[in-house]
Amino acid sequence: MRKTLSTKALLNLEGVASTLHILLTQGAVFTGLALAFGLDEFLLGVVASFPMVAQVFQIIMPRIMYKTPRRVFLVNLFNLLSRSPWIVLMIFLLFPNRKSFVFVFIFAISQIFGTLAGNVWTSLVRDLIPENERGSFFGRRNVYTTITSLIAFYLYTLLIEKFNDPLGYELVIGIGMVGMIVSLWAMKDVPDVPIKVSESKAEIKRVLGDSNFVKLCRFYFFWNLVIAFTSPFFPYHLLKNVKVPFSYIGIMNIVNNLVAILFYILWGKLADKYGHKTVAVLGIQIVAFTPMVWVLMNQFTYRYLMVVDAVMSGIAWSAINLTFLTLPMEVAHSSSSAYFAVYATTGGIGGLIGAFLGGAIAKLLSPLSFAFFGIPIVGLQFMFLASGFLRLSIIKLLLAVKTYRYVPVKDLLTDGLSYIFRTNIFKSSESLLMRRFRKVVEEKSKENVGGEKKWRVKRWW
Repeated sequence: MRKTLSTKALLNLEGVASTLHILLTQGAVFTGLALAFGLDEFLLGVVASFPMVAQVFQIIMPRIMYKTPRRVFLVNLFNLLSRSPWIVLMIFLLFPNRKSFVFVFIFAISQIFGTLAGNVWTSLVRDLIPENERGSFFGRRNVYTTITSLIAFYLYTLLIEKFNDPLGYELVIGIGMVGMIVSLWAMKDVPDVPIKVSESKAEIKRVLGDSNFVKLCRFYFFWNLVIAFTSPFFPYHLLKNVKVPFSYIGIMNIVNNLVAILFYILWGKLADKYGHKTVAVLGIQIVAFTPMVWVLMNQFTYRYLMVVDAVMSGIAWSAINLTFLTLPMEVAHSSSSAYFAVYATTGGIGGLIGAFLGGAIAKLLSPLSFAFFGIPIVGLQFMFLASGFLRLSIIKLLLAVKTYRYVPVKDLLTDGLSYIFRTNIFKSSESLLMRRFRKVVEEKSKENVGGEKKWRVKRWW
């Protein structure tokens, strides 16, 4: 048991340290760096999709694992190759005449090796953490990484705002490099559980023959397409159109992360109890409404609407980030890296298509600007509106995937509401309405949900 706890602690430390570098590759810090290297809307859209597009390279992982099955070694090797090239960016930041292709090339190399590291890491952790503990483990781990993100991101924004370009960016990249060193040190002591790997072609063929896993991959393809379509342009809109100070973006990131911290633990417990797919569906339903807030995001409303967005995003994305990592672990029939490679590759292709579509449309819409009843509107906000409907439309693809445990969202909410009613002012009341409400929930718990494995909703009273 002590060894298990030690392993979990090392994995948590690795995640915390890695967060220091990951923050450089997303959000306002990434957008600021991209603008510092002169990227336009189209290039920004394409480059921002690299984390998803790079997943296509995971298709070669079964072959690599077949030749070198030492997973801890591979995780550290790929992380080193992914993060150390950022030192080159630190050098080029010193020159006033910067070339955009330098940023594009370094970021591409970084994401390719980073996604290979993620594939091996996922395969390893699937063997280290039992299925019935994954929700709670990743919930706690995400709390630690979110606290780190909360502190580090705000520090990054303060450094960039105080020291500007290039010193501010030099300092934050330097902190990311320190995180890289700590993550390598933590990972080297994680147990390297043996894995039996077949020849890569046989592994890929077996995965593609798993119809249920293919359904999950199809959902992930369209999800990444929809997300890559607009995701780079939310921070771009804040910095370029609304002119929001870096420090205020940092404060909102703190709000977002505090909300996420509270909900990671809740989502982890709910995922273990009701099913990871249930939490994922609920997260998508919430996140589908966040782009609607951005339709009204302008110089006069951003101080208030960014708070709304931070809270909603913290709730929704904590559910999605947790379950999108655990779902392939649950649906896959083994720890073979081929499962995670196919899953990531299909997502990467979707992200590539979405990025090119989003970048091209954003470049066309960006010059558009007008006032509607005194409300300033820019072209990008039409993309935000469309993305909300697109996110909602692909839930049906996830519902088609069979999982070990799944309870419809409406039953989860019914169960939760009944618990609230039974433990508060209605505790002593046995009205006809309450008895009928309880009867409905009890009947629901006996149903075989969606043709999947029977799993009853336990009464909370």
